[in-house]
Amino acid sequence: MAPVMRAQAVAASGAAPQDRASALLARMSAAEKEALVRCDFAAVAHLGVPALTMVDASAGLRGEKGVTAFPVPVAQAATFDEDLARRIGRAIGAEGRGKGYNNMLGPTVDLTRTWHFGRQSEGMGEDPLLAGYLGAAVTVGMQSQKVAATVKHFAAYTQETNRFFTDTEVSDRALHEIYEAPFRRVVLAAPTTSVMMAYPKINGTFATQDPALFDDLKKGLGLQGYTVPDFWAGDDQVAAARAGMDLAGLGPGAVRIPAGGLTGGAISGARLDDAARRVLVTMFANGLFDSPVPAPADNVSTQEHRDLAHEAAVASTVLLANRSSALPLPASVKSLAVIGPAGADVFTGVAGSSYVDPGTWTTPLDAIRNRAGSSAAVTHSQGTKGDLPLPVVPCGVLRDSTGGSGLSAAYFAGADATGTPVVTRTDATVDFTTAPAADLPAVWSAEWTGTLVPTATGLHRFSLLPAGTATLKINGVTVVSGTRQMRRFFLGPFDYPLQGTAQLTAGRAVTVELTYTNATAETGTCGLTLGWQPESLIPAAVAAAGAADAAIVFVNRVAGEAMDHERLDLPGDQDQLITAVAAANPRTIVVLNTDGPVATPWLNDVEAVIQAWYGGRGTGTALAAVLFGDSDPSGRLPVTFPADAGQGPGTTPATYPGTNGAVSYEEGIAVGYRYYDATGQQPRFPFGHGLSYTSFAHGSLEAAYDPATRNVTLSVGVTNTGRRKGTEVLQIYVTPPGAAAAEPRRLVAFRKVTLEAASSQRLTFTVPAQDLTVWKSGAWALVPGSYTFATARSSRDLTAQRVLTIR
Repeated sequence: MAPVMRAQAVAASGAAPQDRASALLARMSAAEKEALVRCDFAAVAHLGVPALTMVDASAGLRGEKGVTAFPVPVAQAATFDEDLARRIGRAIGAEGRGKGYNNMLGPTVDLTRTWHFGRQSEGMGEDPLLAGYLGAAVTVGMQSQKVAATVKHFAAYTQETNRFFTDTEVSDRALHEIYEAPFRRVVLAAPTTSVMMAYPKINGTFATQDPALFDDLKKGLGLQGYTVPDFWAGDDQVAAARAGMDLAGLGPGAVRIPAGGLTGGAISGARLDDAARRVLVTMFANGLFDSPVPAPADNVSTQEHRDLAHEAAVASTVLLANRSSALPLPASVKSLAVIGPAGADVFTGVAGSSYVDPGTWTTPLDAIRNRAGSSAAVTHSQGTKGDLPLPVVPCGVLRDSTGGSGLSAAYFAGADATGTPVVTRTDATVDFTTAPAADLPAVWSAEWTGTLVPTATGLHRFSLLPAGTATLKINGVTVVSGTRQMRRFFLGPFDYPLQGTAQLTAGRAVTVELTYTNATAETGTCGLTLGWQPESLIPAAVAAAGAADAAIVFVNRVAGEAMDHERLDLPGDQDQLITAVAAANPRTIVVLNTDGPVATPWLNDVEAVIQAWYGGRGTGTALAAVLFGDSDPSGRLPVTFPADAGQGPGTTPATYPGTNGAVSYEEGIAVGYRYYDATGQQPRFPFGHGLSYTSFAHGSLEAAYDPATRNVTLSVGVTNTGRRKGTEVLQIYVTPPGAAAAEPRRLVAFRKVTLEAASSQRLTFTVPAQDLTVWKSGAWALVPGSYTFATARSSRDLTAQRVLTIR
């Protein structure tokens, strides 16, 4: 049969994807099978095999114009809404297909283990059940559009520091019950999806090269589709293929295995067949053979998708605090001071592989002005530049050891600025992205000393933008310190600065000590910029707030790939701004445009706090709708907000970022709210928390266990006891019997329901026994005993409970 006819015969629809894959596989030579798994699609095009065209797609299409920017995944998780997640997935899949892609690299279901995690906004929170259900909904939605999804990242990927080589020391139980659990739900819902393997080592072996992990994924979880490594993951692609990796890389450009590298005994024929079959099964099952992608369109964002982005942003908005019913804004408010980065400087997405260009969108400032209309005067005062690098400190305010302009510089060989310098000189400024001195080795360090003569009196901001580790001391006090592997990730528009403040007096010189090393930078790179802002923007903001009926303060924090957070505080002068504005206006409302928890030392000074995440193109319109009460803030926290930086897992060097190349997950299964419950810590805001503009009552809980189906059925009534329409997220937790040696409680079900004032609805849940099991001696076990089920508004706000005995 001619090649084209053979391909048509193989691609004929009607047969099961597995049968179609087997039929095509039987006609392929070993070289063709290898070409397929190496992403050499040109070599198999004569068989009718389509090329995989991939695009990052966790919050929309990264790198494209004319697409819809949806809220980031952690915001999607904050919706607690499976149907909404499915519709988001469907929209992203449709836009991806419209742009000529047939493989969506998403969703991401990595769990948040610690508040340090710089990519926490790309995951779906701290709870494996929530992340699993919503990740599954997004995956099913994407794949309904005749594209394949790639779920990321398997498994236990929870930090960016040393992410390529970290050895994650995690118990077998925690690995199965916590970190693999979201993938189990996704694979159950979409067994022919694909899964991306993570960067770190797991108990000594790279995830990409660990046969046990592949067995968990394929045999334990039932994945029928293929596995693929993240970019640059692992150190031996042939070993990865031997262990169970199916696709050698993310497209032809990522292939590092030479032709012939997987044949001739490098891996077994059976392993090569299995890898090729899984790639073909994924393609057949998701319509890639039968429905080739069209020619890319310039604009694939529809009005329906833009409306969906707004809906999702509203649904993810969490009202954290609302004293004295400050929100929604009452009609008596006739003047509003909007303060902070509320215009085009609002972050709509996260830096890195999940950044999506929002295109033309309405900023929060414009949306507030549009909604206020003539009923309230809206003014804007910048107040703070937010989390951005500042202009370079000029040589005119710096003095070296001789009194000349600039700083005295000493460059050293090695990671520590000690010993005999390689070079000494005066530098006019500190601002470089390549080695600033000749003859420096691959790893080097530097120290700059001198004085700075302030030009203004008051709060000064300083920023460091390093590729490496840097510390700034003023008058012997550390003002800024930290590490960035790179100044910005090569995907996405945001820099990764470090921030600090100091109170200085005009004309009064202060000592400056700045140290730096590139030892912690991406290999072969360096860079450091010392920036400042001598004139504080806070006084003008305070004046604006004092003249208004209410003040809305926007604050932010940069987040993204290849960075972690070293401090829980808001960067720069933002905490000082909030405190000062709250002192000037008793009706101060704070909008946190962050990827996760931040410290809130001013919490008792403000009236209301909103967590907005990074809401995509709907950020502005959603906030306006919530502030003015057009929509109920219906998001709930998918992550616990600690009261301080010492709470939660990962608070010692051994547990974050690790020592000697290894990080210990010594908390075991006690991740997220489980940790707070197990240790008796009181968080600032618990998992599942979120306020409404109305009130709800939960009725008594009915529960029954059916030994035949091994399902628990739960039923509870929910009543809107307030005076306006609103949305409740009913959560159900279970406390297993003591013999299970399990966490104090775990989420087993949730439901989002919108009710008119004074109306009620009865909700029924089915909890399969699998969700009550524990991983014990290498198998899942349902421990007999008493299980306490509880309805709740959050992990700490239980409303009713019922005990069931399960044998």
